[in-house]
Amino acid sequence: MKVLFFGDVYGKAGRRTVQQALPQLREEFNPDFVLANAENLADGKGLTEKTLSQLFNSGVDAVTGGNHLWDRTESLEYLHSQKRIVKPLNYSEEAPGNPYLVLSKGDLHLGIICLCGQLLMPPCDSPFAALDRFIKYSLSIDNEKQNNIPLPYPIILDFHAETTSEKRAMGWFADGKISAVLGTHTHIQTADEEILPLGTAYITDVGMTGSHNSVIGVKKEIIIEKFRTSVPNRFESSDEGLQVNAVFLVLDSETGFAEKITRIKRNID
Repeated sequence: MKVLFFGDVYGKAGRRTVQQALPQLREEFNPDFVLANAENLADGKGLTEKTLSQLFNSGVDAVTGGNHLWDRTESLEYLHSQKRIVKPLNYSEEAPGNPYLVLSKGDLHLGIICLCGQLLMPPCDSPFAALDRFIKYSLSIDNEKQNNIPLPYPIILDFHAETTSEKRAMGWFADGKISAVLGTHTHIQTADEEILPLGTAYITDVGMTGSHNSVIGVKKEIIIEKFRTSVPNRFESSDEGLQVNAVFLVLDSETGFAEKITRIKRNID
């Protein structure tokens, strides 16, 4: 099984980048499933039906979220109804969104989950306890009954967290239990992709898809001025220097173990 995952798709520039880059990436990697983190899809804050439809129409199969997923109050009803949006599993059950998704194409089945970190992040439950419960109960009992899909099958975790230490700890904790731990949130791609000893693919942060002539998506002049003066200013998304940050995974569809992880960093004209 082959999976392409785009790091945080930021604003209009990120949507344009996916639209322009995906045809070539499909031709090169031939992925069975295409995923993206989309919590910054609508001008850097949350997502809307309109902005997400652009990703779906481009060929993205499903998206994950993070702490900004619910920033657009006008989209809360859409989050309730659109099952291809995966919310962080360790947030309240009352928060709109689907906590777990299984994508199927023919005989291929891919599980998708998302967790948020606790260090330097808004309050949420322990991601380690949430993953433990998911593996022991939801995965082994509820999902098999509800979907009639044989286990095991590959499962990808988008770990949306701030610190490298918490992400690295999650990688070791999840090694051998799921197929991949893909870090998101910092918008800076790390060069530490690997397959851990028990078969789980890992990267601390996939990075950001969108404008890299910016400060993590925002016009650089605005952020520099804020650091210089400490005076708050309205953030505006940048649209210059489009770049793809993504990973390509090859997973064993029977055992769920990762066979390959390739980091992708490319400028788009």
